[in-house]
Amino acid sequence: MSNNKNEGGCCRRGVGGDTATGIHPTAIIESGAQIGSGVSIGPYTVIESDVVIGDGAQIGPHAVIGNGTCLGDRCRVFMGASIGLEPQDKKYAGEKTLTIIGEDTLIREYVTINRGTNASGETRVGKRGWIMAYCHIAHDCIVGDDATISNGLAMAGHVVVGNHVTIGGIVSINQFSRIGDHAMIGARARIASDIVPYALVGTEPLRIVSINKIGLERRGFNEEQIKCVNRAYKILFREGLSLNDALIKIDAEFPGDADIKNLLDFVKTSERGFLRMKDAQDTNA
Repeated sequence: MSNNKNEGGCCRRGVGGDTATGIHPTAIIESGAQIGSGVSIGPYTVIESDVVIGDGAQIGPHAVIGNGTCLGDRCRVFMGASIGLEPQDKKYAGEKTLTIIGEDTLIREYVTINRGTNASGETRVGKRGWIMAYCHIAHDCIVGDDATISNGLAMAGHVVVGNHVTIGGIVSINQFSRIGDHAMIGARARIASDIVPYALVGTEPLRIVSINKIGLERRGFNEEQIKCVNRAYKILFREGLSLNDALIKIDAEFPGDADIKNLLDFVKTSERGFLRMKDAQDTNA
């Protein structure tokens, strides 16, 4: 997942040009807001002054788009959503920070996405996201491209979510947790540690059930790639090795494999420990 601040949205190029024609007369758009071409804005929506709205975006009624927000081309924001308002962080002192939403992202009813703090300067959601109703994404979170997030998510601050991640309904994620690329999280999970890439996470009890095989197939992983990921999981979780020995063995068995390197790099940089594949009690590395 890229952390490049110039990728994934309208901030990179500065939308301005054409005047939008689909703005309801009751919408309040403060002076200084930059509205792209072909944008529609519904009744009673508020767009604050330091906002950039990309071309073709659709914003429903009673939404609020706060200062420092960059909404990418063709995004859709539904009724009652609040994007880029002040973070729920007592340390926040009014500093100028950003909320960046990548192009083609859909944000459903009553979603709240808070802007960043001085800790990182931004909250970012990648391209082609699908964020369902009543989700909360807190300050300084980074969500990768192609995320699918079901209703009722409660994501605390500083969470990092990789690309192509699927999260079930009514999930809570503790602050500073990380979720690796291509992981799938079952409904009602409470995530308090890192989730490694490619994991299929079940609940009751919380555990890694297997690799996310169907998800990988849908993303174009071939049979050999899936076989390698499965073998790496076996070494990491099933052979009874120490973490260091498991990492050494995986690295030796899959030299130069980009998918396995992604897994190894994630594990090596985990600061909170990561969910295991054994039982509900063995949750940390």
